[in-house]
Amino acid sequence: MKTLLNVPVRLLDHFLPERKPTFPQTKILDSMYKRMYRAYRLEVAQGVFKEVGKFEGDGNFLRMLRVSQKLLTAIGDDDRYYREWIGLLIILAKEEYDKWLKTVTPSEIKYWCQAQWYVSPSCLSDKAILEVKEQLAPDVLAYYLHILSRPDGHVDLAALVEIDS
Repeated sequence: MKTLLNVPVRLLDHFLPERKPTFPQTKILDSMYKRMYRAYRLEVAQGVFKEVGKFEGDGNFLRMLRVSQKLLTAIGDDDRYYREWIGLLIILAKEEYDKWLKTVTPSEIKYWCQAQWYVSPSCLSDKAILEVKEQLAPDVLAYYLHILSRPDGHVDLAALVEIDS
């Protein structure tokens, strides 16, 4: 699927203009994309793509990000109906994440981190995980990319160790 998308995405990236967002929905998307670009740049800088010889990163992925941003911004700013759906997507994503966060258990956090990222917070007790669940849960969904995307760019690992002591 990725290979099939590379050519049209390359063309769309070249021909679609960048636009400045004007509505709350597209401004929120713009902010989200800026944070994703930040995470991507930091990932490239730390050498994530070195093992496959792509020292400048994954151009196809970067183009996919840019095209999706260009398309959503354009359609969101030009069409009221699509703008409503983009707004609904933002709201539902937040609500579903909040609902998931309330119900996810320490054992699920440990399992999904191990199953997806081959790391696990299993060295922490269930009690410690419950105390830092809101900080740890993004790792289940995006591993360390969430940390890279944070405006402040850091996480207090010492606080995690203190809780488990």
